[in-house]
Amino acid sequence: MREEQLQELLGRVAAGDLSVAEALQSLRFLPFEDLGYAKVDHHRPLRTGFPEVIFCQGKQPWQVAEIAERLRRQVPVVLATRANEEAYAAVCERCPEATYDATARIIRLGEPDPPRPGIPPA
Repeated sequence: MREEQLQELLGRVAAGDLSVAEALQSLRFLPFEDLGYAKVDHHRPLRTGFPEVIFCQGKQPWQVAEIAERLRRQVPVVLATRANEEAYAAVCERCPEATYDATARIIRLGEPDPPRPGIPPA
């Protein structure tokens, strides 16, 4: 969850547009979600400004796909490193918008936000 999402959620509660129970449901997986084989860190964007990155090496393709799908629900961009074609195919089954750079071995879902004024692009 990004800071903007949390502010919007709390604003909706304060305005009476969202009940506390509904907000609690939205925060259910904050700060992390335990999948048994991995703990997905949904709190990282709030702590560091950067979302969790999936390190694919050593994971089964279906595990990479499940982690990517869970992260994509919370953040606009998901990156998976050290990925292979099998992991990419598994991610595409759940998230068809995924792209793959075979040279870099990176799977990406979503588009990054445009640069903020005054901050040079990386």
